[in-house]
Amino acid sequence: MLRPNWVNRNVIVAIILVVVVLGLLQSRYSSYTPLRSPHKVTTSQSTSSPRESAANSTLGFQKLLALSHKPSWRTRGLEAAANLTGLEFSIPPQPHNSEELIKAFQSIGADKEGAKQPASGSAKAWLSHLDLLKYVIASDFETVFIVEDDVDWDLRIKDQIRLVSDNVRAYTGVKEDDRTPYGTNWDVLWLGHCGSIITDDMPTPRVYPDDSRCETELYSGWSKRFLREKLTEGHRQVQASLMTVCTFGFGVTRQGARKIVPQLSRGADEAFDVALSAHCRDKKLNCVVVNPQLFNHYEPPADKGYISAVHVGDGQGEASSDSEFEHTKGTTGNIMKSARCEALFHDVCMRPPSEI
Repeated sequence: MLRPNWVNRNVIVAIILVVVVLGLLQSRYSSYTPLRSPHKVTTSQSTSSPRESAANSTLGFQKLLALSHKPSWRTRGLEAAANLTGLEFSIPPQPHNSEELIKAFQSIGADKEGAKQPASGSAKAWLSHLDLLKYVIASDFETVFIVEDDVDWDLRIKDQIRLVSDNVRAYTGVKEDDRTPYGTNWDVLWLGHCGSIITDDMPTPRVYPDDSRCETELYSGWSKRFLREKLTEGHRQVQASLMTVCTFGFGVTRQGARKIVPQLSRGADEAFDVALSAHCRDKKLNCVVVNPQLFNHYEPPADKGYISAVHVGDGQGEASSDSEFEHTKGTTGNIMKSARCEALFHDVCMRPPSEI
């Protein structure tokens, strides 16, 4: 039987629509993922030592993921630093969260006495973190390391991460026959932050020498006094999380992601990092910190009109156009040999020391 011409036309139109949609989806993903390194290294955990597996192109995690909404000076700097140091990041597309959803999230728990709510920009960033963790769960990754797209690290990151592997494994009691770089006896491995408390009554930390660490007197941040009073110069330590803040870079295990999403979907705090820190403190999450940090955020000069996207969303001012920051060197706190600044400006750019 011959089909009418309109049926054939409909089939052709349907095929064209499918091809167009697939093309749009492909362009959406390819424009963001992955940020490939020309120096890509693939290290098999079954044949290499745990510390050498940690020094591969994904720092021993199954994936390096960056949280980002669009290409900008942030992602271009991230790519340049990754290429220079032999790392490979992927940037999964972020769904659009409507203003209605953001306002609804802000209002969670508002009827409770003393409740805290995130400002608009902080709520938007919080939801973005949750969306990325949902992607981790859906992808069934065993471990991932998540960074914000303005993150920076030291040129010697692979030497640093070998030491992290040795000492996280020792701190968490990983068995000799477990060849994973960090074990999986943790929910959050917090390597990029802006400070964490050190106390005398905390669980015994694992202290180790690292001569690439920023000297205490050159350190900038509110936790500087804890480094001065509690940690030997030229050393880092693996410790329990105590008031750790800022999520510049953190690892999560499969079970960690599955815990974080339902726990932190309840909102009712100032920001994602503050809520994460509170759940670590309350032992709802098993959080391991390396202190001082290995990852920090890069900031363009404030006198050029730089204000973070979160602060803009929180109503703390308006930032200049991104184009203002493309070719102007900024600073990164507590990173002695910045990968971003070496890649972009062939220079160091450590932020001046401070106590805040």
